Amino acid sequence: MLIRSWQTSTLLVKTRPFTELELAEIKIFCDMWLFDIAYSPGMTESQANRYNRLQQSFFHSGAMALLDEEQEQFFHQYKFYLKPATDDQPYFHHFFKWSTLSEVIQLREKGGMPLIEWGYIVLVSTLIIALLMSAILIMLPLYFKQRFRIDKSNSIKRRHVIGYFFLIGLAFLFIEIAFMQKFILFLHHPIYSISATLTAFLVFAGLGSNWSSKVSQNHTNIKTARRAVTGIVVFAVLYLLILEPLFSVLVALPLSVKIIFTIILIAPLAFLMGMPFPMALDTLAEYAHDLIPWAWSINGCASVVSVVLATLLAIHFGFTAVIMIAVLLYIAGLYLFPKPEI
Repeated sequence: MLIRSWQTSTLLVKTRPFTELELAEIKIFCDMWLFDIAYSPGMTESQANRYNRLQQSFFHSGAMALLDEEQEQFFHQYKFYLKPATDDQPYFHHFFKWSTLSEVIQLREKGGMPLIEWGYIVLVSTLIIALLMSAILIMLPLYFKQRFRIDKSNSIKRRHVIGYFFLIGLAFLFIEIAFMQKFILFLHHPIYSISATLTAFLVFAGLGSNWSSKVSQNHTNIKTARRAVTGIVVFAVLYLLILEPLFSVLVALPLSVKIIFTIILIAPLAFLMGMPFPMALDTLAEYAHDLIPWAWSINGCASVVSVVLATLLAIHFGFTAVIMIAVLLYIAGLYLFPKPEI
């Protein structure tokens, strides 16, 4: 049932249907305190909009539309984003639609500005600023070409350096942020999830980075990077398939045990994620040593952009999509691996 006053709405929910006695008691309460019943099972539109009158019974018609087979059409036509939050898109306060922005701005002198979801606008603005500053800070060193003295016979294309280090910078944070969110379902609190997953990602990515130097002694850097990316793709996709049923089985375990399980699950993925970056740096150290500081800065800019971009992608498409995009970024990065032109 949905009841409302002039400025508040209250939704009453039961796991079983309301009884006739309960419906009668709610009606008596609403009549006594001048609340309107916007929706109850079996009510008609004439029973709504009685005390706190609007031009139309918007709340009743909206409730009926949400329960109708044409629900998706109602979501599409409504001026604000009303689709319910899910575990994959846990944004309960996301109501913003770009199509409504101009209309709300036009109503600014009539109190329209508070209707804008400013948190979303700030997020988009932050992304634009981060992209602009990243472009400036990445491209500016190219004006000082004399500082990049590279052997022309073994030159490495700078666009490959930009593309590779930017893509893996985005991909690393995408996966890290998305799995932080997914493990909240298992550990029941953001603090526990962030602490456990972030620790696991940083520690085991560091171990993977250290191990990659030993592996590269027997294989070329690009082969090592390919094998690492293959493993990242396999583990990321596998976890998308098994984590939800696995969490259901292990959810009753003590928190300390679940944290151990979290670290065990994150470890192999994080270990492999630590390898593509140092493999490319090792190649630069051999063929274009002067580009190493530039590569670090490109990856750092990508890390800043990725935090904001991952959030925006999750709002619109969900964290599962963020992980899949990260997988594609890792694969795309392999084609841009900075290797010398023969």
